[in-house]
Amino acid sequence: MSKTKEDVFARRALTTIFTALLIDILAFTIILPLFPRILNYYNTVDGPDDSTFYSAIHAQVSSFRGWIGGTESRLDIVLFGGFIGSLFSFLQFVASPWIGSLSDVYGRKNVLLISMIGNAVSMLLWIFSKSFFIFVLSRVVGGLTEGNVQMSIAMISDITTPETRSKGLALVGIAFSLGFTVGPPIGAYFASIDLLETFPWLKAYGINAFSSPAIFALILIVIETIYMALYLPETLGFKKENLTTTTTTTGATTNSPKKTKKEPAVKTSKSVNNSKKSSTESTLKLLSLIHFLYLFCFSGMEFTLTFLTYDRFGFSNSQQGKYLATLGVVAALVQGGYVRRVAHKTVTEKAIVIQGMVSCAVGLFVIGNLAKGGSGYGGVWLYVGAGFLAFTSGTVVTTLTSLASLTATGAKTEEYDENPRNISENQGRILGSFRSAGQLGRSMGPLAACSAYWILGSAASYSMGSIAIGSLAVMMYLTVPDVALPGKRKLE
Repeated sequence: MSKTKEDVFARRALTTIFTALLIDILAFTIILPLFPRILNYYNTVDGPDDSTFYSAIHAQVSSFRGWIGGTESRLDIVLFGGFIGSLFSFLQFVASPWIGSLSDVYGRKNVLLISMIGNAVSMLLWIFSKSFFIFVLSRVVGGLTEGNVQMSIAMISDITTPETRSKGLALVGIAFSLGFTVGPPIGAYFASIDLLETFPWLKAYGINAFSSPAIFALILIVIETIYMALYLPETLGFKKENLTTTTTTTGATTNSPKKTKKEPAVKTSKSVNNSKKSSTESTLKLLSLIHFLYLFCFSGMEFTLTFLTYDRFGFSNSQQGKYLATLGVVAALVQGGYVRRVAHKTVTEKAIVIQGMVSCAVGLFVIGNLAKGGSGYGGVWLYVGAGFLAFTSGTVVTTLTSLASLTATGAKTEEYDENPRNISENQGRILGSFRSAGQLGRSMGPLAACSAYWILGSAASYSMGSIAIGSLAVMMYLTVPDVALPGKRKLE
């Protein structure tokens, strides 16, 4: 395959991956603004019966609220929502390494299509969730089988070079930003359509007040699955196939070059490679730790943001939507206009991660200490802080993932450069484990942040978050290698 054909394949694959991921995130985000009303709905349906699953969980949430010093019953809904959100992320923490490992063996496309079946089952359960137990079961199935984001990252890593890795992975961030901007309003719209008002007889089949958004989400999942089955190429081994074709065409052998006059260097080279592999694994563990700590802090503070705007400014649902949409649009512009243009070209991935973390520290401090309701410029500071947080959303996770992917490409380095295009045979597993660490942080962050918010107050909790993220930026600067690209010898 010529260079031109390789580029065309990669470009088409990126377009397909981005389109499918955008549809997936739209389906995923439809439920986000509905959690408070869904929980209130099941409080009405299952709450009066002490024997239900809802009542059992509610009792535990109320006990936890009392333990952290909360006195208002409305905090129960906040903690309930945190529990549901944390459950999904925790299950992703469990499943991600397995999904990645399976994709290394059976192919990205095959594993992704199987995971889409799980997503469809999750949406079906939501459609017919006449009880809170079935609703939670739908979230469990979804958390264990959701693999689109992870597979998108692995596929983009398969078909991009180190120079274009961050530019390709920025598409994942753009899809997230657009999805989180458009998906929640779509969910709110379909939630206004109660099928039981028009077809009350459907209640006997498990249809509930929120089946309409679930049906629309299922339609998106089906469209996405068909689209990927028809147009998504398999990317596993893509670069190795191109390498084999190129070397065969030029008359070169695909085996190791002759070792004449180089025999004495083999053992030394293998020793160096083992050292590089150990260094690579240490760097990956460090990046995974930073990913965990960052998402623990950021996702927690992000989760409390809508409560802060409600408490301080009395934001309505539409105002909340406008505020979150602003965050999403600015983050998408940052990813498309900044990260995709400069990452790995004029600015290193490490530098962009640090920039994003510093921006987050500033944004949290501004929102926590300057954006106060009743003051003349409180609302202005609220949006100034949002701008800093949007820059963070558009930079940190994307380039941190790119940094892990670039590091992973050095995990398998053999003599005579058997992987000269920076290919890791275990890239799916490695990136799955990296994502798993982040999901663990995302599962723990909201509950920790909610507890701090209600015990210490918004100003103190946001100041603590600012200090924590700022400290993480210092840690990143001092401990992570400046460049994660493996220096490889060219084929001779």
